[in-house]
Amino acid sequence: MGRFEALLGQKEGITLDFKEVLPEPKKVAQSVAAFYNSCGGKIIVGVDDNRKPVGLKEPQETEHRFVQIIRNWCKLDKEPGIEFVKYKDKDFLIIHCPKGKDTPYFVRGEHNPRVRIGSSNMPANKEEIARLYREGSSKSQDIYPVENATLDDLDLDKIKDYLKESELTNTLTNDYLIELMIKEHFIVRENEELVPTIAGILLFGKNPHRNITQCEIRADRYVGDSMTEWIDRKDIYGTLFDMIKQTENFLLKNMRTSAKVVGFKTEFRTEYPVEALREALINALVHRDWHSPNAILVRMFGSHVDILSPGELLRPLKIDDIKKDDYVPLSRNKTIIEVFGTLGMMDKRGTGFLRIRDAVNKWNLPPSQFTEKTGYFRIRFVNPMIQSIPVIGELNLNERQRMFFEKFTGDNITTKDYIELIGCTKRTAIRDLGELVKLNLIAQKGPVTGRGRYYVLKVTKGDKR
Repeated sequence: MGRFEALLGQKEGITLDFKEVLPEPKKVAQSVAAFYNSCGGKIIVGVDDNRKPVGLKEPQETEHRFVQIIRNWCKLDKEPGIEFVKYKDKDFLIIHCPKGKDTPYFVRGEHNPRVRIGSSNMPANKEEIARLYREGSSKSQDIYPVENATLDDLDLDKIKDYLKESELTNTLTNDYLIELMIKEHFIVRENEELVPTIAGILLFGKNPHRNITQCEIRADRYVGDSMTEWIDRKDIYGTLFDMIKQTENFLLKNMRTSAKVVGFKTEFRTEYPVEALREALINALVHRDWHSPNAILVRMFGSHVDILSPGELLRPLKIDDIKKDDYVPLSRNKTIIEVFGTLGMMDKRGTGFLRIRDAVNKWNLPPSQFTEKTGYFRIRFVNPMIQSIPVIGELNLNERQRMFFEKFTGDNITTKDYIELIGCTKRTAIRDLGELVKLNLIAQKGPVTGRGRYYVLKVTKGDKR
């Protein structure tokens, strides 16, 4: 009963609807079709508008009427599940509507499919209708042509390098190159013109963001766990390969790193396993909905990192299946996956989530969290103990040196910079910096003495608080 009480405590929304009794058939069908076309959801029958559980007098009759309505008013590949619930001596129905995999679903007599917007069942707009047809098709979504793009937007040298590296061919005459590019779905013929596909631009475009404006990662490093103040941010553009490298650098730059001396060596440990973050980033780029106008979001907080990819999971894949390792991998973008797999950047068999889990376990961190949130698939990496991890663990740093690691956000520093940052004398600054050199945390560059001398950080920096 705890689960049912929890549902009663929620508000109506995109995945939940309350009905005191079944409404007229058409409205019942609209609700069901909207759930199937959106995220799926539950209809609880026997609850009034104030969320008061009033119950049903004839639950079996209600269930029979619902089945008849759905069969007459909707064409579904799989009927909703119906659950009878007894709560405080009253009877209720919970109608479980999955997210459909053969979208769009229509109500008899309506030409527009319905989608769930908040707690309402609304006619889909043009963009939503296009998305529903794409998601309901077995056709890979990355082989659609890019509007207003031409062959000049592709870096043919990069394509040739890929074809040679993948051992698809050693012969690259112009005609054969075009034939291969069509076969690999990097270009298509449209109205007797050769047009780059989404995959072609994302993988080998000269300037992908110009052709596909959502080809972008917005990376932010915030102070603490709120989004009110940020430390660092970057808008990242380029091919998928370029964006992976740039985002990795951003993550490393802004991750805390603890260090300790073992023998005569200083060993460093990033607060999150880099291989897990990289796997999640590749997952976001490869599996995202590239028809969505939204960018991928990378958000670094004090105690967690979120990577959000536009587009929810393709059904029938569900988050519970991922958690149980009981799923068949699905993707919108089969061409991109093929290229990444051929280059050894990912496993086409869908073991990415397993590798993320293994890497997080080795770091002794809590399991990564997977959620679907307002049109995004989110992976969250959590590190609840990070506030207790010392910046330079087991090293005897003075307060000035700790303040330096806490405040400094650049790549190199001079003695003058240190004096201005810490507020100390020149002699103290030289001594502090010299000690950090001996500890192998910074490296001295330039002349041994005098003008031009500066220091470079050897420990990954970021918000060290």
